[in-house]
Amino acid sequence: MLGREIRDVDLVIEGDADAFARQLALHLGASVRVHPRFATATLLVPGAGALDVAATRRERYEQPGALPTVIPGAPIEEDLGRRDFTVNAMAVALRGRGSLLDPLGGREDLSRGLVRALHSGSFLDDPTRALRAVRYGNRLDFRTEPATRGWLRSALEAGALERLSADRLRREVRLVLEEPRRAAAVARMEALALDAAIHPALRRREGTASRLRRAELLAAGAETTWLCYLLAWMGSATVAEVRDVALRLGISGAQGRRFLAWPETAARFSKRLAPSALRRAARGLSADELVAAAAGLGVARGRTLLAAASEPDAALPVRGQDLLAAGVPPGPAIGRALERTRAAIEDGSIAAADALAFALSAAREGGA
Repeated sequence: MLGREIRDVDLVIEGDADAFARQLALHLGASVRVHPRFATATLLVPGAGALDVAATRRERYEQPGALPTVIPGAPIEEDLGRRDFTVNAMAVALRGRGSLLDPLGGREDLSRGLVRALHSGSFLDDPTRALRAVRYGNRLDFRTEPATRGWLRSALEAGALERLSADRLRREVRLVLEEPRRAAAVARMEALALDAAIHPALRRREGTASRLRRAELLAAGAETTWLCYLLAWMGSATVAEVRDVALRLGISGAQGRRFLAWPETAARFSKRLAPSALRRAARGLSADELVAAAAGLGVARGRTLLAAASEPDAALPVRGQDLLAAGVPPGPAIGRALERTRAAIEDGSIAAADALAFALSAAREGGA
C-alpha cells in the first residue's frame, strides 16, 4: 500500500496453526519450529528465509507489562483487534479474491500518515508498544495520533515502562537504534518523555542529535552495532550514569564491558592529540567505541581519529640492535626510545633519515 518493498510475510490461520505449519513445511521442504505457548510456528524455507505462522487468538494480560496468556481460536477480526496499531491490524484473505480485512481503519491511517493505538489501555497492557510507536513512526515518517500520544504519556506516568524486564526493554531500544535516522528516533522519544522513562540519564542529553547524526555519517563502511549509537547518545555521561543505564538495559558480556568503559574511552579523546597519540588512544577499541568517540569530536576531527586508527604502524628504519651496537645498554629504555621515534615519524617531527640519531638521544635520556 505504501509502495515499499515487502520485508516479511506472516500467515494467520483460523484453526490449528501447528498442524497447518507442519503440513506447509512438508510441501515447501522447510524445517519448522513450533512455539506452543504462543500458538505460533516458524518455517525456515530453503532460499526464501523465515515464514511465521500463527493461530488467531485472544490474549489476556494477567498484569500490566506481563507477557500475555494466549487463547487460540478467535475469529480473525478479533485477532486483529488485539494488535498494537491500526496500520498493523489489517490482513488479506487468501481465499477468493484476496479481499482486505481492515476492521479498525488501518488503510485510512496509512493514507494520513498516522500511528494510532487501538485502545486507551494498549500501552499499559504492553509497554513495549511505546518504543514500537517510535520505531514505526520514525521508519515510515508518520505522526503519532493525538489520543495515542496521550495514552502513551499516561502509561509512562503510571510507571508502565518500569514493569518491563531489562531484556525486553533492551531488545526494543536495540531495534530502534538498528534502524536508520537514529537522531530523529531519539527526538521522538524526547517529545514523548520516553527517553527519561527508559532511564533519567538519557533525558535530553546535550548535543545528542548532532552526535547521532555524525555517528551515522562516520559509521559508513564500519562494522558497528546498535551499541555505537547508544554510546553516542550517552555522550559525556558519568561513570555512575553509565553503570545505571547498563543495569536497566541488562547490557552484559563484551558489549557490557565496552559500555561500562565508555566514560574513560571518551575522556581519551577530550583533548586535541597528535596523530601518534590518536593511534595509541585508539588501540584495542571496537568499531562501536571508535565511531561513537569520533562522533563526539565533530566530523573533521572524527574522520582524523578514524583514519589514524585504521593506519598500520609506521615503519621504523631503526631497530633495537642498532641502538645496542651504538653502545646503548640493554633495558626498557630501548623500547621506549623506539616508541618515541615511531611517534615522531608519524607526527612528522623528524624524517626517516634522522631516526637513528633521534632514537639514540631518546634512549640516553631514558636511561639517565
